[in-house]
Amino acid sequence: PKAEPKGTRHVLGLLRSSVISHIAAPRAPLTKSTSDINNDLAVANRKRIFAAQADVKNLHTIAFNFQTSPPTPTMAGRFPVLSTSSLPPASASEQSATASPARGTAMLNSIFKSVRVPEFRFRWLFWAEKGQQSGPKDRTPQSEDYASRPKPLGEQIISIKEFYQHFNNIPVESLKLRDSIHLFHMGIKPVWEDPRNERGGAWYFKVSKDVAPQFWHELCLLAVGDVLQGAVETKRASFNDDICGLSYSVRWNAVQIAVWNRDADNEAGRDKLLKAILEKISPELQPKKEESYWYKAHNEHKGFIAQETAA
Repeated sequence: PKAEPKGTRHVLGLLRSSVISHIAAPRAPLTKSTSDINNDLAVANRKRIFAAQADVKNLHTIAFNFQTSPPTPTMAGRFPVLSTSSLPPASASEQSATASPARGTAMLNSIFKSVRVPEFRFRWLFWAEKGQQSGPKDRTPQSEDYASRPKPLGEQIISIKEFYQHFNNIPVESLKLRDSIHLFHMGIKPVWEDPRNERGGAWYFKVSKDVAPQFWHELCLLAVGDVLQGAVETKRASFNDDICGLSYSVRWNAVQIAVWNRDADNEAGRDKLLKAILEKISPELQPKKEESYWYKAHNEHKGFIAQETAA
């Protein structure tokens, strides 16, 4: 081998002796920092946790060794604390006004009241009338059967909710010959001689049986929605015209649907009423011929005249 320079051999010798002496010499114990000790404890406790996952007592022991209680979830303090120490106390009325809403039934009643369906301008009532085979000439003031024939159905109707609760349970398509269903203002009976009907009349529509239920449905909505009332309404000092009610009566080959008003002499109102019906009713329900609708005062009926004469 090539000879090494003396200086180089000396340096290498020093390095060899230093390494050998360092390896051979006993090591002094290392002094661990506090963080190292904590890390070691954390590793040891982590191992114990994995080894005792099903043992609650060991978990509490480990937690005690950490010198803390088992963690409990807390909400981060995201909201500033509002200081109220300098504010005056609220009065009794202020406290009641800002109190939380009642629970249970009281809360439900409060909700229902706040979202209550708007009420109709007038209150209505359905009536059922079983047909008779005798003609109007057999009607007399002494005929108790005639006077008591219309029977009220259900309770008064004050909103669209009650309307459909009744309407959906009255299948007019199932009525028998000469049976009738009426929808009238509360307090008015569906007979010509009722005090609010005796000076009035009605528009009569002869409607095919296949479309009569839909015609009746739409006409009822026009009535309770005040569309028909707006047509006949007058601004007189007394005896204002009104829509009294509607009738659905089954006949041999068709259904007769009537719109009753209080004042048969209100010709302008009668014309406006017919116009409102023809404009608002669906196109497929429009009467095909003018002969299929007409107006008639109640006192023009033979039955009404016979009753008036007998009185």
